[in-house]
Amino acid sequence: MRWFRDTDVASHALKVGDDAPDFLLPDADGRLHSSEQLRSNGPLVLSFFRGGWCPFCTAELCALQAAKDEFESVGATLAVVTPETRDFPRQLKRSLGLDLKVLSDVDYGVAKSYGVLFRVPDEMKEHYSALGFDFGARHGSPEWMLPIPATYVIDTEGRIRSAFVEPDFTIREEPSQILASLRQVASTTSKGARRRKATSGKG
Repeated sequence: MRWFRDTDVASHALKVGDDAPDFLLPDADGRLHSSEQLRSNGPLVLSFFRGGWCPFCTAELCALQAAKDEFESVGATLAVVTPETRDFPRQLKRSLGLDLKVLSDVDYGVAKSYGVLFRVPDEMKEHYSALGFDFGARHGSPEWMLPIPATYVIDTEGRIRSAFVEPDFTIREEPSQILASLRQVASTTSKGARRRKATSGKG
């Protein structure tokens, strides 16, 4: 974790107010999902996680699953993004009993576009290899890369309204804070709609 701090790897991550890059990714069953479709009816909660091998990630996924109904009650869609490919996302959903959209970030393109991707340093690669993890095989890529755990709330216009990017992989955004951000988006959206309606009524 000190390596993350020393290199300031999170400094390039997208921030509140930035435009969210569009994407098209497969889910655990091979169905394609576009970002435009995911945020077409309400805000999108997009959460990047490292993989099913990470206990902090699986704990976060279970917490997101528990909050999914609350997110949906304010019109939001939840999608989680991992570099893992092949059958790993399906195995993860099955083992944890998840009813989430688990999207595979093939070739790391989406994490890179959000500025949350980093190359695994050699010493870290040796550490994970010793534990029996082969990220090349899990990711379907010769490049060992991982996302910084990050959670974004994106509105229907594709604008980032909330961004949580934390290089310390043991710290994740609380679902209650995500829900607060979603309610704020819903509040500002409804106020904007009322203003537009009032303006058009004057004409």
